[in-house]
Amino acid sequence: MAIVPAAETADDHFMDDAPLSVKRLLEQIKARIEAPFSAVCVVGEVSNLRTSGKHWYFTLKEEGAALQCAVWAGSQRLLGHTPRDGERVVLKGSLNLYVAGGSLTLAVTHCEKAGAGDLQARLRQLEAELRAEGLFDRPTRPLPRFPKRIGVVAALGGAALRDVLEVCSKRAPGLDLLIAPAAAQGDRCIPENLSALQEIQDEHWGCDAILLVRGGGSLEDLWAFNDPRLVRAVAGCRLPIVTGVGHEIDTTLVDLAADIRAATPSHAALVVTPDLAALKGEVERRENALLHIMQWRLRGLESTLNLLSDSPGMHAVPQALDRTGVRLVALSHRLKLAGSSLGTSVRLADLHLRLHLAHPRQKLDQTSHKLGILRQRMLHASELASGESTRPRLLESLRRLDPAVMNLLWRRHQRLDLLKANLVGLDPTGPLSRGFVLAKDGRGRPITSASAVHPGEVANLQWLDGERTARFEK
Repeated sequence: MAIVPAAETADDHFMDDAPLSVKRLLEQIKARIEAPFSAVCVVGEVSNLRTSGKHWYFTLKEEGAALQCAVWAGSQRLLGHTPRDGERVVLKGSLNLYVAGGSLTLAVTHCEKAGAGDLQARLRQLEAELRAEGLFDRPTRPLPRFPKRIGVVAALGGAALRDVLEVCSKRAPGLDLLIAPAAAQGDRCIPENLSALQEIQDEHWGCDAILLVRGGGSLEDLWAFNDPRLVRAVAGCRLPIVTGVGHEIDTTLVDLAADIRAATPSHAALVVTPDLAALKGEVERRENALLHIMQWRLRGLESTLNLLSDSPGMHAVPQALDRTGVRLVALSHRLKLAGSSLGTSVRLADLHLRLHLAHPRQKLDQTSHKLGILRQRMLHASELASGESTRPRLLESLRRLDPAVMNLLWRRHQRLDLLKANLVGLDPTGPLSRGFVLAKDGRGRPITSASAVHPGEVANLQWLDGERTARFEK
């Protein structure tokens, strides 16, 4: 270590020293810390245990500190105890500094269980205190079956909010969502969630229910949702509240205080939103049941009408239906008088409607409608026979035919040029124009090797402009 003279400032000394590269600095740190800490024993709480390949990775934590740990595949069978999330364990191993990543890792060679973790014990203590206050035993409020607006308390840009929006857009596209942003962890998490819950349940916003959601994480990441202030705010909420904090295995104190605890944010959105497909099926079933009842009722009214028509005072009704509408109105009046004696006003109205539908004018209107349909069919058939209906399509086909033919001819021309170039390249007389000579034996076969020619043999030599005979000598 250099000693700086009294007259020399620290800045001057810094300017005189050559700066170290990042790799060189980490290599010096690695050389200094790995040897003294090659065999250490440390105690802490296991968190975020995961597997990557054949190795185990987790975080050893206590309040205000954390250390990354790794159990290599070769050390697992000699470990002594398999660590689990939330356990307080005693680890033995060596510190390793990974220069490429700049991370410090404890390579664990032995593990012993030291009891439950501090956070787990603290969580159980908080749960007991809040349960004594009655926050977890209050009666739950039912969710509205057809909510018009849902309030969502979640972090903007988080996976939990994306899951809620995706589920709601599929199940209930017309449902209004009012989003109150709040941090999911950190120092701002508790005050922002308290403020969002207080604001979103205001009657001014018109929400029918509230979703409090957050993505998964370790116990430390979700610790803010165990805060007593936030738990009391959830329990005292004016509106029914559904929580979806973490994954299915994660349970926080706000889940116990909510009206409904969902396994995930997506499940929370499923719980609070109506399924339009299921509602459509229910409406169709009720519609079919109502139609069946109406048909049964009409058959009963038809039977009643037939009985009244066959009665002594009503035998003129069928003849009236085949005559003018004036007599139909008169018979309708007589039916009203008869209905008053029966004392059934509802039956009278149904019979009057039945007579109105049986009026000859109704049959004339139906016949006129059918005649109009037949006239339209005849006009369409005449257009097909004259070819007027296909003329626009014929013109369009002619307009598109010329470019298609030109395009086809152009492609064929390109193909022809390519074949012509290939033929020129394969022409055996092509090399003769560049000074080469084609040698043939007496049978007219090309001579491709000097060993194939014997002394005294005669060969034909072909140039571009003619041939000559030659005799080979030794």
